[in-house]
Amino acid sequence: MAAMQYRAVQGSHPTTFNIGSGEMNTLSAFADKIQQVAFDDKRPNKSVSKSVIDVERSNAARSAGFTSNEYLGWSAQTTLKDGVAKLLAWHLDRALPFFPSSTLDEEEVDYSESEGVMKHMDGKDLLSKNNVESCSTQEGDATCLLEQHTSYPCASECSTMTCTSSIFDAVLPIVHDTTEGCYMVLYTAPLGYDVESLDVETEYSDSGSTFEYHEGTVCTIAFVPSESTLVKNVIKDLPVNAQSMLDTSPSDSYSTKLKKLNGHLAHKGFLLIFVDGATHPLPPEETLLPKLAPARLFHSSVRRAMYVDESFSHTPYPEDALFLSTETYRGVTKSRTIKGHDEKGRETKYKLPEEPQRYAVMLASQMRDISTGEGHTVSLRDATRAMMDEKGYESDAHEPKEVRAQREFYERGRALINSMQLRSSDPAHRHKIEIKDFIRSKWVLYNLKLEEGHHVRCEWYKEHGRWAGSNTLDSGMDHLSFAYVMAKRELSRKIVSEEPLPKELSLTEKVIKAATDAHEWHPVFLGGGSKIPLHDSFKASAAQAIPLNIADRPEFELDKVVPETVSLDTKTSYFVRIMSDEVMLKARKNWAKFIAKFEKH
Repeated sequence: MAAMQYRAVQGSHPTTFNIGSGEMNTLSAFADKIQQVAFDDKRPNKSVSKSVIDVERSNAARSAGFTSNEYLGWSAQTTLKDGVAKLLAWHLDRALPFFPSSTLDEEEVDYSESEGVMKHMDGKDLLSKNNVESCSTQEGDATCLLEQHTSYPCASECSTMTCTSSIFDAVLPIVHDTTEGCYMVLYTAPLGYDVESLDVETEYSDSGSTFEYHEGTVCTIAFVPSESTLVKNVIKDLPVNAQSMLDTSPSDSYSTKLKKLNGHLAHKGFLLIFVDGATHPLPPEETLLPKLAPARLFHSSVRRAMYVDESFSHTPYPEDALFLSTETYRGVTKSRTIKGHDEKGRETKYKLPEEPQRYAVMLASQMRDISTGEGHTVSLRDATRAMMDEKGYESDAHEPKEVRAQREFYERGRALINSMQLRSSDPAHRHKIEIKDFIRSKWVLYNLKLEEGHHVRCEWYKEHGRWAGSNTLDSGMDHLSFAYVMAKRELSRKIVSEEPLPKELSLTEKVIKAATDAHEWHPVFLGGGSKIPLHDSFKASAAQAIPLNIADRPEFELDKVVPETVSLDTKTSYFVRIMSDEVMLKARKNWAKFIAKFEKH
């Protein structure tokens, strides 16, 4: 700024300042320095190439008549090596914000750390390896570009090499041992206060349980404070003969019993995992970890996990969790004929196109009582009110200050992004950000083995960590954070894939929407610069109304098509599925009929 405002005392020619460090370097030396910083000096220099032009000093430097220190009172303090390290660290944290990278060749990945999976290097670790001091926004450094929430607990699947210790570190070996052999984990985590009893109840299940009609078993787990009244009562009420079976005795100290009994006692159907230091309020990164970033908590054999809030009044049993798991994937559904009405209300047949194979990286239930409307205009105040009702707030309760700040930020951000001044002049890129995917987050089910799901969870974890208050009992509206994350991802997908601007649904499209659940599957997009969408959404506009004069032909008879079995050889699209109560109830009845038929035969 000082250089821009400088006025020459004599003459009218522009003044050129040299604001460099004065350290002379060629382009090839600069390339070598980048290589040394990035690869820890372990690779030979490869920049001596004819394609690299070496210059002793740039034309701009030669023409500079003044040095910045002489006239501006400022001189460069950062060496070339330090500057390169900081630049690479900045790019690294933005290119790979979460573990692991998005360029894996394998279809599935493991975040559990059970098999020694290594966390990747992050910006702080790169600076540390090169002996460069990292900056901090918390210390008032206005020039620091490092985000406040970049280091997460090591037990979080989102953490990199620069991670922090947490209350979960000590219990990871116990949980991994307990969940080995489990296909799915149904779990809850009442932490941050003195738990007297679990409000939720289920049916105990472990890796030894077998469901012959399904591909795996469900393990039920509860993370509870080891100092809580619940744990003390459970241990106190343990019969003497049971203590001897678990290699403990009444004469053992309480700490000894905690150590020996951890992971071996159950309460209300949940196997208890005792977590030390969890009766007091916890930081948001620890409070939110079991719910939003759980993959590293469990053994690598666990493929799916279903979190249930401790205040949820209808805890799913293991077979309910398995049912919901079956709703996270679907094979190809062949073209079929359905019945609806045309613009004049006449009964009409429609031919639906083939629907692609789908996998949901996450499944949740749709929020009730949200005012309908366009996603770019729906009232976030009304949505937040519905979320507060779902969390058990009194009807006349005021918004907590953290929730209000979050809602107002989203409202203003949406208005700014959707303003015509910031929207592209290209019609293909004039999409608006729509905050509309509202869920009930009392329970949520994850696929832990898909990288697309890992990114969704970590973005949710990161976003809500910014807003969650320090009060463990009120960790904010994570469903509001989720809606914002989905809105940003959807806007990016539409712009990158150059999707046409949405139009008002035609009658045909409304019929298709009513006849299928395709609108519940929200495509997941990881980016990468491709103009081709990374999903195959079901396009209702491809459906055809069958003319009345040929509707009675055999090829147009009403079909009852069942999706095919999921095939590993078929191209798969990945989605977040937000399931309505109506569709869930219908699917649950069909699943119950299948189980009854299976058991009968």
